[in-house]
Amino acid sequence: MKSAVEPIKKSRSIPVKSSAQATTQPKKQPLSTANNNIRKTATMLSSKRKSNEKEPPRSTRPRVDTGKSAVKKPIKSNENAKAPQQRPSWDHRGKLSDMEESRKANETRIAELSKSWQDLEDDVANKESQSREVNQRLFELQTMCEAAKRTHADAVDQLNAQFQKENQALEESDKNLQTTTSDLQDGLSDIQMKIQDGSTQSQQREAENAALRETISNRSVSIAQLTADLTSFKAQFEATDKKLVERQRKIEDLQKEKQNIHKMRREHELKLLDNEKIRRQLHNTIQELKGNIRVFCRVRPALESEKAREGGLAQVRYYGEDNERLEFTETTSSTLGRTTVKGYPFSFDRVFTPDTTQKECFEEISQLVQSALDGYNVCIFAYGQTGSGKTFTMQGPSGPNTESAGMIPRAVQQIYEVTQKLKDRKWTYTMEGQFLEIYNETVHDLLGDTSNYGKIKHEIRHEKNGRTTVTDMSTVILDSPAKVNMMLRKASHNRATGATNLNERSSRSHSVFMLRLTGSNSATNEQCSGVLNLIDLAGSERLAQSGSTGDRLRETQAINKSLSCLGDVIHALANNKDGGHVPFRNSKLTYLLQNSLGGNSKTLMFVNVSPLSEHFGETLCSLRFATKVNSCRIAPAKKLRV
Repeated sequence: MKSAVEPIKKSRSIPVKSSAQATTQPKKQPLSTANNNIRKTATMLSSKRKSNEKEPPRSTRPRVDTGKSAVKKPIKSNENAKAPQQRPSWDHRGKLSDMEESRKANETRIAELSKSWQDLEDDVANKESQSREVNQRLFELQTMCEAAKRTHADAVDQLNAQFQKENQALEESDKNLQTTTSDLQDGLSDIQMKIQDGSTQSQQREAENAALRETISNRSVSIAQLTADLTSFKAQFEATDKKLVERQRKIEDLQKEKQNIHKMRREHELKLLDNEKIRRQLHNTIQELKGNIRVFCRVRPALESEKAREGGLAQVRYYGEDNERLEFTETTSSTLGRTTVKGYPFSFDRVFTPDTTQKECFEEISQLVQSALDGYNVCIFAYGQTGSGKTFTMQGPSGPNTESAGMIPRAVQQIYEVTQKLKDRKWTYTMEGQFLEIYNETVHDLLGDTSNYGKIKHEIRHEKNGRTTVTDMSTVILDSPAKVNMMLRKASHNRATGATNLNERSSRSHSVFMLRLTGSNSATNEQCSGVLNLIDLAGSERLAQSGSTGDRLRETQAINKSLSCLGDVIHALANNKDGGHVPFRNSKLTYLLQNSLGGNSKTLMFVNVSPLSEHFGETLCSLRFATKVNSCRIAPAKKLRV
């Protein structure tokens, strides 16, 4: 993983002095100025000494008193000294005395300048020491920042887990309350039925009592018992009424509690939306730290017939803590019988061995698919020689097989699952799919009518917001996984394929699947728009080995030319430091990938290689090209504006 803070460690900062220090410390001259002053002074003294040596001997004639005062004035300091009085030409002793005084003054000035120079050197040493301390402090602060980010991510995960747990408990409590309410209502209905039955029975007994009073006078005991029973029933009715009132009050309390629970649930939903925004920001930060252009290498498994051939498989070693390195070994024999073993090590972001499944490959790119849902331009393309497994990696087998499904159906399936979960957070997504191919530098619509190939001219256009569009393309609304499978079958049927000596079913064109994702949130009025480009490049092949003729020859030449232009673009990007020209327009393929390679996309390249020793040369070419791509550094991707 490429760190984004390494350039900061190398930078040097100069501490700023406080105002008090600035006022008390005297201003010192720069070191270069002091050196120049010393050189000028030394030159002046040397010239004066030479001039003294060349002067003629002093005249011995007596001095003539001219009447003017010959008293010398005291010599002042260099700062306030005025120009010395000019002596007569014959006064050599006076001139020599003046020169001696000037020499002493210059020596004093040289000593002062030397001391100033030493002070400046001490000051520079102190500044460098302070700079190292500030850089050490900056590194410690960056380390603390990274630790704080990890702590924040752990706290967000704990809050999400706690919310899920509390939400589940509240839902279970709500269900229990609803069950209790239903039971109470059923009990109330039963009691009301019993009351009605009791009233009916009471009326019947009163009628019977009246009849018995008229006919039987000796059954007073029974009548009294019936009267007591009636009193008991009345007491039961009153108790039942009290219970009904209490239960009604309890139902009202439960309804208030239910309203409070719904209010708390709404607050948790709003909090969850805020956490979703934080998750998107952190997810994008992680993807940028990994690099906006990454390279994965995948070695296809050998067939049983290829394993049976002696020396048919190349020697490959996989190593690295994160499975990011591999080394191909070539053994050659000279005419003298000497055997030479040469290794070719390569390093990428991830290396997939022949035993790696499609599911394991997709797990590494699933985070990039999530970035497309978050509103970024994502491009995943497969590169390699013909027969190295590019189409299998991107689309999977021709028949329906869940375990061997390629990156395209798995990516769409993941998007469906995530969009269904995001509906609970008020997100609604629409998906539009397009499928095209570049055949002999001509764009064809794989979802259209094949009879229109060559009649309709499709143009590639790059918009200012970073989106790439192709005119007059068929667009399919992907509202179910079944439509995706139908679209893939139609595109696979319409795509140009042909048989060569290297591959009996070789792709003769570059295919591009474009999935546009548009989302909106009804709760926050937030909108996002992302594009997922999944590209299956045609395989590179050598004419001498493929044995192509006629149409196959022209197809091979067009494929190799477009891949060569792609190599030129990668070379220009890898060496482009001053914003130089990048030849994107040299082919349809590179022009279509301009935004993906030019800095406005999160890009992943699958380099597929063959394990066979007969393809060793093509394998090395593919791996070296992938190494160039891995060395490119592009600017961080920006969100697409809706």
